[in-house]
Amino acid sequence: MARTLFASALMSDSKWRKLFTAVHDKCDFLDRMIVKFIDVDEPKQMRFPPDLRCPRAYMDTIEFGPVALRSIEWVEFNGDLTDLLGPWQFKSDIHHGRTRIFGYSGLQPSHNS
Repeated sequence: MARTLFASALMSDSKWRKLFTAVHDKCDFLDRMIVKFIDVDEPKQMRFPPDLRCPRAYMDTIEFGPVALRSIEWVEFNGDLTDLLGPWQFKSDIHHGRTRIFGYSGLQPSHNS
């Protein structure tokens, strides 16, 4: 589905896992995240960190059970995590005191209208 919606993928399963581990290790005060899935219109608030003791392509969540990492359009955390994200090439944005990390970029032309 992502290939039909977006021009390019910015994150792999390994990058999502690296991100969640780094944020958890350095920001142990975070206990929530907002996740926008590619096939769901409304972003979902979820417990953080997700459980990563499952097959590599998934994260396990209390709210929804196992979820494919490639289904994440973006994830958002409270606070400015710019310093934490510096060593990696995650595409991110800071807006209203929240850090959003993008999994995909550029909607396909047929989805821009």
